[in-house]
Amino acid sequence: MRSARRLLSQLPAPWEATYAAKTRSELLAAYAAWAPTYDADSVDAFGYAAPRAAAEALARHVADVESAAVLDAGAGTGQVGEHLAQLNFTNVVGVDLSEPMLDVARQKGCYRRLLCADLSDPHMLPPASLDAIVCVGTLTPNHVEDGATLRAWLGWLRPGGIFCASIRDDFWSAGAIAGACRRLEEEGTWSLLEETSSRPYTPLVNDVAFAVRTWRVT
Repeated sequence: MRSARRLLSQLPAPWEATYAAKTRSELLAAYAAWAPTYDADSVDAFGYAAPRAAAEALARHVADVESAAVLDAGAGTGQVGEHLAQLNFTNVVGVDLSEPMLDVARQKGCYRRLLCADLSDPHMLPPASLDAIVCVGTLTPNHVEDGATLRAWLGWLRPGGIFCASIRDDFWSAGAIAGACRRLEEEGTWSLLEETSSRPYTPLVNDVAFAVRTWRVT
Protein backbone atom coordinates (compact mmCIF):
# COMPACT_ATOMS: atom_id res chain seq x y z
CA MET A 1 0.00 0.00 0.00
CA ARG A 2 2.89 2.41 0.67
CA SER A 3 4.02 2.30 -2.94
CA ALA A 4 0.50 3.30 -4.04
CA ARG A 5 0.10 6.11 -1.55
CA ARG A 6 3.40 7.77 -2.53
CA LEU A 7 1.69 8.89 -5.74
CA LEU A 8 -1.37 10.43 -4.13
CA SER A 9 0.21 13.88 -3.92
CA GLN A 10 0.40 13.92 -7.72
CA LEU A 11 -3.39 14.23 -7.86
CA PRO A 12 -5.20 17.56 -7.38
CA ALA A 13 -6.54 18.16 -3.87
CA PRO A 14 -10.21 17.15 -4.36
CA TRP A 15 -9.22 13.79 -5.80
CA GLU A 16 -6.55 13.17 -3.20
CA ALA A 17 -9.10 13.79 -0.45
CA THR A 18 -11.09 10.74 -1.57
CA TYR A 19 -8.03 8.53 -1.10
CA ALA A 20 -6.91 10.20 2.12
CA ALA A 21 -10.25 9.77 3.94
CA LYS A 22 -9.89 7.59 7.04
CA THR A 23 -13.58 6.84 7.62
CA ARG A 24 -16.67 6.32 5.46
CA SER A 25 -18.06 9.61 6.75
CA GLU A 26 -14.93 11.43 5.60
CA LEU A 27 -15.11 9.71 2.22
CA LEU A 28 -18.76 10.64 1.71
CA ALA A 29 -18.05 14.21 2.80
CA ALA A 30 -15.21 14.44 0.27
CA TYR A 31 -17.45 13.27 -2.57
CA ALA A 32 -20.35 15.49 -1.49
CA ALA A 33 -18.06 18.52 -1.54
CA TRP A 34 -16.64 17.57 -4.91
CA ALA A 35 -19.85 16.54 -6.68
CA PRO A 36 -20.79 20.00 -8.10
CA THR A 37 -17.44 20.38 -9.87
CA TYR A 38 -16.43 16.74 -10.30
CA ASP A 39 -17.02 16.55 -14.05
CA ALA A 40 -15.34 19.87 -14.79
CA ASP A 41 -12.37 18.99 -12.60
CA SER A 42 -11.83 15.37 -13.59
CA VAL A 43 -12.48 15.58 -17.33
CA ASP A 44 -11.91 19.19 -18.37
CA ALA A 45 -9.10 20.09 -15.98
CA PHE A 46 -7.46 16.69 -15.39
CA GLY A 47 -8.16 14.91 -18.67
CA TYR A 48 -9.59 11.86 -16.85
CA ALA A 49 -9.36 9.07 -19.42
CA ALA A 50 -10.63 5.95 -17.63
CA PRO A 51 -14.42 6.24 -18.17
CA ARG A 52 -14.19 6.28 -21.96
CA ALA A 53 -11.50 3.59 -22.05
CA ALA A 54 -13.51 1.22 -19.86
CA ALA A 55 -16.75 1.77 -21.79
CA GLU A 56 -14.98 1.05 -25.07
CA ALA A 57 -13.36 -2.08 -23.63
CA LEU A 58 -16.72 -3.34 -22.41
CA ALA A 59 -18.25 -2.80 -25.83
CA ARG A 60 -15.53 -4.96 -27.39
CA HIS A 61 -16.62 -7.95 -25.31
CA VAL A 62 -20.42 -7.63 -25.05
CA ALA A 63 -22.19 -9.16 -28.04
CA ASP A 64 -25.51 -7.32 -27.80
CA VAL A 65 -24.98 -3.92 -26.22
CA GLU A 66 -28.61 -2.84 -26.57
CA SER A 67 -30.06 -5.68 -24.52
CA ALA A 68 -27.18 -6.44 -22.12
CA ALA A 69 -27.99 -5.81 -18.45
CA VAL A 70 -25.01 -3.81 -17.18
CA LEU A 71 -24.03 -2.58 -13.73
CA ASP A 72 -21.89 0.53 -13.43
CA ALA A 73 -20.30 -0.18 -10.04
CA GLY A 74 -19.37 3.13 -8.48
CA ALA A 75 -21.23 5.23 -11.02
CA GLY A 76 -20.48 8.59 -9.43
CA THR A 77 -21.65 11.44 -11.65
CA GLY A 78 -22.38 9.09 -14.55
CA GLN A 79 -19.33 9.59 -16.74
CA VAL A 80 -19.15 5.91 -17.65
CA GLY A 81 -22.90 5.89 -18.29
CA GLU A 82 -22.52 8.74 -20.76
CA HIS A 83 -19.94 6.81 -22.77
CA LEU A 84 -21.99 3.61 -22.61
CA ALA A 85 -25.01 5.47 -23.95
CA GLN A 86 -22.92 6.76 -26.85
CA LEU A 87 -22.01 3.12 -27.58
CA ASN A 88 -25.72 2.14 -27.62
CA PHE A 89 -25.93 0.45 -24.22
CA THR A 90 -29.52 1.00 -23.08
CA ASN A 91 -29.95 -1.23 -20.01
CA VAL A 92 -27.50 0.16 -17.47
CA VAL A 93 -27.98 0.38 -13.71
CA GLY A 94 -25.68 2.70 -11.78
CA VAL A 95 -24.83 2.23 -8.10
CA ASP A 96 -22.89 4.56 -5.87
CA LEU A 97 -22.64 5.33 -2.16
CA SER A 98 -22.75 9.10 -2.70
CA GLU A 99 -26.20 10.59 -3.24
CA PRO A 100 -24.80 14.01 -4.28
CA MET A 101 -22.76 12.34 -7.02
CA LEU A 102 -25.80 10.40 -8.20
CA ASP A 103 -27.83 13.61 -8.27
CA VAL A 104 -25.49 14.78 -11.03
CA ALA A 105 -25.77 11.44 -12.85
CA ARG A 106 -29.59 11.62 -12.82
CA GLN A 107 -29.50 14.81 -14.84
CA LYS A 108 -27.76 12.99 -17.70
CA GLY A 109 -30.53 10.49 -18.36
CA CYS A 110 -28.20 7.69 -19.41
CA TYR A 111 -29.19 5.04 -16.83
CA ARG A 112 -32.25 2.82 -16.61
CA ARG A 113 -31.97 3.05 -12.83
CA LEU A 114 -29.70 4.65 -10.23
CA LEU A 115 -29.29 3.26 -6.71
CA CYS A 116 -27.61 4.82 -3.71
CA ALA A 117 -26.35 1.66 -2.04
CA ASP A 118 -23.37 -0.14 -0.56
CA LEU A 119 -21.64 -2.24 -3.22
CA SER A 120 -20.28 -4.57 -0.56
CA ASP A 121 -23.81 -5.85 0.13
CA PRO A 122 -24.10 -9.21 -1.69
CA HIS A 123 -27.90 -8.98 -1.58
CA MET A 124 -28.09 -5.62 -3.33
CA LEU A 125 -28.99 -7.27 -6.66
CA PRO A 126 -30.51 -10.68 -7.49
CA PRO A 127 -28.09 -13.52 -8.29
CA ALA A 128 -27.24 -14.03 -11.98
CA SER A 129 -29.19 -10.94 -13.03
CA LEU A 130 -26.45 -9.15 -15.01
CA ASP A 131 -24.61 -9.66 -18.27
CA ALA A 132 -21.77 -7.30 -17.42
CA ILE A 133 -20.23 -5.12 -14.73
CA VAL A 134 -18.05 -2.11 -15.46
CA CYS A 135 -16.04 -0.56 -12.66
CA VAL A 136 -14.09 2.70 -13.01
CA GLY A 137 -12.25 4.38 -10.15
CA THR A 138 -13.69 1.97 -7.57
CA LEU A 139 -11.03 -0.76 -7.25
CA THR A 140 -8.85 1.62 -5.26
CA PRO A 141 -7.75 2.23 -1.67
CA ASN A 142 -10.59 3.46 0.57
CA HIS A 143 -13.12 2.10 -1.92
CA VAL A 144 -13.00 -1.59 -2.91
CA GLU A 145 -9.86 -3.71 -2.86
CA ASP A 146 -10.88 -7.00 -1.27
CA GLY A 147 -11.66 -10.35 -2.79
CA ALA A 148 -14.86 -10.84 -0.79
CA THR A 149 -16.51 -7.84 -2.43
CA LEU A 150 -15.39 -8.93 -5.88
CA ARG A 151 -16.89 -12.36 -5.27
CA ALA A 152 -20.18 -10.76 -4.26
CA TRP A 153 -20.24 -8.81 -7.52
CA LEU A 154 -19.52 -11.90 -9.59
CA GLY A 155 -22.52 -13.57 -7.99
CA TRP A 156 -24.70 -11.03 -9.80
CA LEU A 157 -23.31 -12.06 -13.19
CA ARG A 158 -24.77 -14.78 -15.38
CA PRO A 159 -22.40 -17.53 -16.58
CA GLY A 160 -20.24 -16.04 -19.31
CA GLY A 161 -20.78 -12.54 -17.94
CA ILE A 162 -18.19 -9.81 -18.45
CA PHE A 163 -16.34 -7.85 -15.77
CA CYS A 164 -14.43 -4.78 -16.96
CA ALA A 165 -12.40 -2.52 -14.66
CA SER A 166 -10.01 0.37 -14.94
CA ILE A 167 -7.24 0.15 -12.33
CA ARG A 168 -4.40 2.59 -11.74
CA ASP A 169 -0.98 1.00 -12.29
CA ASP A 170 0.29 2.04 -8.87
CA PHE A 171 -2.71 0.47 -7.14
CA TRP A 172 -2.31 -2.72 -9.19
CA SER A 173 1.38 -2.89 -8.30
CA ALA A 174 0.59 -2.41 -4.61
CA GLY A 175 -0.76 -5.95 -4.65
CA ALA A 176 -4.13 -6.13 -2.89
CA ILE A 177 -6.30 -5.66 -5.94
CA ALA A 178 -4.05 -7.68 -8.23
CA GLY A 179 -3.86 -10.51 -5.71
CA ALA A 180 -7.65 -10.74 -5.40
CA CYS A 181 -8.09 -10.76 -9.17
CA ARG A 182 -5.41 -13.37 -9.74
CA ARG A 183 -6.83 -15.69 -7.11
CA LEU A 184 -10.13 -15.64 -8.96
CA GLU A 185 -8.24 -16.60 -12.12
CA GLU A 186 -6.36 -19.39 -10.38
CA GLU A 187 -9.61 -20.78 -8.98
CA GLY A 188 -11.15 -20.79 -12.42
CA THR A 189 -13.87 -18.29 -11.40
CA TRP A 190 -13.05 -16.04 -14.34
CA SER A 191 -10.53 -15.75 -17.17
CA LEU A 192 -8.73 -12.67 -18.43
CA LEU A 193 -9.89 -11.65 -21.90
CA GLU A 194 -7.99 -8.42 -22.39
CA GLU A 195 -5.49 -6.17 -20.64
CA THR A 196 -4.91 -2.85 -22.36
CA SER A 197 -1.56 -1.16 -22.44
CA SER A 198 -0.96 1.44 -19.74
CA ARG A 199 -1.99 4.97 -20.62
CA PRO A 200 -2.14 8.32 -18.80
CA TYR A 201 -4.90 8.46 -16.19
CA THR A 202 -5.11 12.23 -15.75
CA PRO A 203 -2.71 13.42 -18.47
CA LEU A 204 -3.28 17.14 -18.01
CA VAL A 205 -1.95 17.20 -14.44
CA ASN A 206 0.39 14.25 -13.78
CA ASP A 207 1.94 11.03 -15.10
CA VAL A 208 -0.18 8.50 -13.18
CA ALA A 209 -1.09 5.61 -15.52
CA PHE A 210 -3.84 3.00 -15.69
CA ALA A 211 -4.94 -0.04 -17.66
CA VAL A 212 -8.32 -1.62 -18.35
CA ARG A 213 -8.71 -5.33 -17.64
CA THR A 214 -11.62 -7.43 -18.83
CA TRP A 215 -12.54 -10.89 -17.54
CA ARG A 216 -15.21 -13.43 -18.44
CA VAL A 217 -16.95 -15.36 -15.66
CA THR A 218 -16.95 -19.11 -16.13
